[in-house]
Amino acid sequence: MFGALRKFKPLTYVWALVILVLIGVIVYGLPPEKITIEAGPKGGFFDTTALMLKERLKEQHIDVTVINSEQTSKIIDRVNDVTTSVDIGFIAHEVKPGQFPKVKSLGSIIMDPLFIFQRTGLDVQSVADLKGMKLGVGPAATGGRIITDIILKEYGISPENTTYEVLSFNAMVSALKAGTIDVGFFLQPTSNKVIEELGSSGRFNLVSLEYAAALIKKNGSLHHVKIDRGAFKLIPESPNKDIHLVGIPVTVVAKADLHPAVSMLVSVALKQAFGGPTLVSTRGNFPSMGFERDLTIDPTADEIYRNGIGYAPLLYRIFNFSVAGTIDRMSFALSMSGLIYIFLFVYLGVPKPVDMWRNGTVARRMRALEKLKEKSNRRPLTTRELKQFQTLEEFFTASFKSSEKASRLINEVKSIKQP
Repeated sequence: MFGALRKFKPLTYVWALVILVLIGVIVYGLPPEKITIEAGPKGGFFDTTALMLKERLKEQHIDVTVINSEQTSKIIDRVNDVTTSVDIGFIAHEVKPGQFPKVKSLGSIIMDPLFIFQRTGLDVQSVADLKGMKLGVGPAATGGRIITDIILKEYGISPENTTYEVLSFNAMVSALKAGTIDVGFFLQPTSNKVIEELGSSGRFNLVSLEYAAALIKKNGSLHHVKIDRGAFKLIPESPNKDIHLVGIPVTVVAKADLHPAVSMLVSVALKQAFGGPTLVSTRGNFPSMGFERDLTIDPTADEIYRNGIGYAPLLYRIFNFSVAGTIDRMSFALSMSGLIYIFLFVYLGVPKPVDMWRNGTVARRMRALEKLKEKSNRRPLTTRELKQFQTLEEFFTASFKSSEKASRLINEVKSIKQP
């Protein structure tokens, strides 16, 4: 076996290594066959969006597992955790700069207002009037509950002076309709069918935040949104006046190393699904990278959102999905390899592997030549040693390996009469 290996020239090993590296880069570049999306409770906006993405990715033979969580504010923690299988998730709450370094944003897709519906018979004009009432609030560790607590605290309302009923979305709707709570807080998109029903039924009125503009300046993650008079229904008009609320964008997040081909598919699907107008935004406002500024943005998604519907990066217009995705990922790996090469071998001056291999080979063969010279001084060289000497002479004859010392040793051995 080792004899056979010795027949190969050293350069063969170099090319073998290059081929192995290329194979590794290609395998690294292949789009994944499976990913996991973590969403909120079943039937909610996060869940329906995740299921839509599942269908779109299935078209490219990517199997998506959707897992549901009641604690929606914790989803981003699992996306950030490299030990979990969660690749994509959602947020609708504030994040701090640098809090999630292993997460990137795939864009904000819609604005969720915090709807405050009061039951029939009440005449609440301000959130301050809610003190002492029975309020329906969402579970802890959800985006809706976080924003609800912010607003109520600003108006001096707390569980100490008001009754809080912790309810899921569907349970809160039922309680509001049954009159077992006075007011319900719903962080939902305006397109939600239940919100449309509550807003257009005439049985429930929205509570307007008269200090919405001031509230968003005190809480930077919130946005001032307005539900225009007649937005739910024109005749009879509902609401019967402009309603000022606060809202927060829903942002799709992903692991920082999510394959660029998956980012492309998800972004195109989001663009098509959420590019239209809503009750609180105009056509083209979403998806956008302009709302969530405390996460690293995905460049592929950003490029797609800045162009028209149906736009895809050039690679994906030229090649099929698998080929384009592999090239896309490989280009990143190769560019990083190039930067590392320049930094190590040009900037720092670290010896190049090929130079180290060449110098090591020269040094080993020089030692072999010296040993043959010593043997030739004591006795005639054997047939095997003469073949070795001939090989060494051919090696050192090459211009880049020649040296004064090698030439001298070769001449000295040749000057000694051999059998």
